[in-house]
Amino acid sequence: MYILKYHPRIRPGFPKILTLLLVIIGALSTTNITHAQQQDLVRIAAIVNDEIISVFDLENRVRLVAATTNTSKSLEKLNRIKPQVLRQMIDEKVQLQEAKKLNIRVSSREFNGTIANLERQSKMRPGQIWSFLRSNNIDRSALEMQIQARISWMKLVNRRIRQQISVGQEEINEEIIRLKNLKGKPQLHVLEIYLSVDRPDSEQQIRQIADRLISQILNGANFSALAREFSQSATAARGGNLGWITESELDPELSAALSVMQPGQVSRPIKTLTGYHILFLINRRENSTDKDSNITIKYRQMMAPVLPGALLSEAEDQRQIAVKIASKAKSCNELLQLARSVGATDMELIHEVAASDLLTWQRTALLKNEIGKASPPIRTPKGFLIIMPCERIEQEAGIPSAKALEERLTRERLDLMSQKYMRDLRRSAYVDLRQ
Repeated sequence: MYILKYHPRIRPGFPKILTLLLVIIGALSTTNITHAQQQDLVRIAAIVNDEIISVFDLENRVRLVAATTNTSKSLEKLNRIKPQVLRQMIDEKVQLQEAKKLNIRVSSREFNGTIANLERQSKMRPGQIWSFLRSNNIDRSALEMQIQARISWMKLVNRRIRQQISVGQEEINEEIIRLKNLKGKPQLHVLEIYLSVDRPDSEQQIRQIADRLISQILNGANFSALAREFSQSATAARGGNLGWITESELDPELSAALSVMQPGQVSRPIKTLTGYHILFLINRRENSTDKDSNITIKYRQMMAPVLPGALLSEAEDQRQIAVKIASKAKSCNELLQLARSVGATDMELIHEVAASDLLTWQRTALLKNEIGKASPPIRTPKGFLIIMPCERIEQEAGIPSAKALEERLTRERLDLMSQKYMRDLRRSAYVDLRQ
């Protein structure tokens, strides 16, 4: 068998690997998996220090990536993404090993909370994610390992690195000055995928992975989903979203690429000092100095519902209810209580929006009305809507609060230090690729 061939590099942990394989082989006779799956379980895709990644693990993860990124499920396309998937799995194995070394564990509460968040983001019912996996012929272990690694690494970074970071007032003041100097300059909304190059001998392989990712994107794969899966920047958790930035905030190589791109375009792989970047330009805008652009509105709304096909008299009854509530409510809490008392809908949440993003019909009610003053009922297809401003937050145009800047600078420093930590772990790891 393939796994019994001798390999030129033998590690002290090799007996552990052989023991593990013998245990797996011995257990196969008691399972219901197919003969092909049995073979995949004992075939090795990679050895990471003294642990294996089986072909079964790799094939499952490839199917998971294809199902969640809108990648074609043809055999040719699945085989093409294997190298990048295996690279990510190796990183996760290294992260889990480091977490285990530091006695970091993932609680069932943390795991279940992450699953619940994934289901909410994907607009799934509770528990639906497991039926989604079954329908795509994906063993649940593929997702479980990914989540275990993600949570473990986050806890590890917070324990080992976060406490070393301190952002002082002087740094915050310097950032405020820098942002003031950017006023009026064009802004870009950009997504990124970042692939680290840790050793010179791996650069060609990373470039090939970057090229494959671009090919997948151009063939319809979801950029944000691929960023979550493969990007090695902290923005991966946000689907690669860098937000609205100016070109001067980026490395010169990235700025040069963006300067000739149009909204909707994806860059070629861009080489920087530490790796390759793929950029997706969503849009451009002028950095507005309009006085409303620095106002954030918190507001509550309620709907007096009118069912489709309702009689005019029924609609009028609901309008009268809305008029009565609008005149009686003097605060957002009162609006909530009155709305509950009449069975209104859509009133539980406090909505928050930048004034510059308000729709025309919202501006009068939320910008010109006093706090706690409800709008007159607004007829919509669903009924009569009332909106009420709860709070207006105003600050110097385009400049985040000192607290927000401290958090952002901390995140950026944490990102850089965690990337270096991961590079060091990769360099010191023994990795034997068999695929």
